[in-house]
Amino acid sequence: MSMDLERKDFSYAPDYLIADGAEINTAVKVASVEVVRGEVVVLNGDGKLAKIIVSGDDPYTVTTTGLYGIVADDAAAEEEAVVYLTGAFFGDALVLPENATVADVEVPLRNLGIFVK
Repeated sequence: MSMDLERKDFSYAPDYLIADGAEINTAVKVASVEVVRGEVVVLNGDGKLAKIIVSGDDPYTVTTTGLYGIVADDAAAEEEAVVYLTGAFFGDALVLPENATVADVEVPLRNLGIFVK
């Protein structure tokens, strides 16, 4: 019997998405496209998760109508994904499309019961 005495380095990078002990409610929806943890999503016409749309050149227009929640775990297209519907979350951990800012989604999310810190 032999022992592996080689040095091994381990690390842990905490995921700071959830901000505090606020009540969290979730739902499960099918994703129409690949989604990642922390991504703010909307529901498309089929009731599936979709990405926020940013249009225009400068200034950019971020479509926040129909925001649904924040994705809890990565999911591929046509897979079910858990979505946070309420709770408190860190703004710098949110995944937004290019040219969208936390300020663009903060108030619409608050109207859903999602608070950005």
